Amino acid sequence: MLTIKRILFGSLITLLLSISQGAIAVEKEYALKAGFLFNFARYGEWNNQANTASSFTLYSPDNSFISVSRSILKGRKVNNLPIENVEVSLTETNLAQCNILFITTDTLESWQQLNNKYLADVMIVGETDNFIEQGGHIRFFLSGGKIRFEVSPDKLKLSGITMSSKVLRLGRVVNN
Repeated sequence: MLTIKRILFGSLITLLLSISQGAIAVEKEYALKAGFLFNFARYGEWNNQANTASSFTLYSPDNSFISVSRSILKGRKVNNLPIENVEVSLTETNLAQCNILFITTDTLESWQQLNNKYLADVMIVGETDNFIEQGGHIRFFLSGGKIRFEVSPDKLKLSGITMSSKVLRLGRVVNN
């Protein structure tokens, strides 16, 4: 009986450690992606952005991502504007203040149901296969164990956003 308890306890500890390591891996990945988004913001230009904005806004419907992004980007600024990380429901139509919308794998379905007319002047970044073909501007992907990105300058331009050539050289350019 004592041996069975030890085996069960050992299995439980192993399970908890693997779950915790998985959560840490996701947090690390989100932290790296938040850093990428910060640089996209720094090197992007929103042609129709009002000069009256009080913050640069990063929206995502994924609470986990927003939590990590808040801690990583705390105190950072884009064009002298503080970055505001906002968890948003994609059923809302009030996305007018959004500069960057990050769609995670878990939130893709709700984004696909959103009417894109609410996303003018918004840089749309995601992490799923075919994201750019589905209407996104930038897609993260893993290559050689590293996070990389592909970008569609044409789709960004249609949304009133231009990206610095410095950034475009670092990613895989997708022409539509």
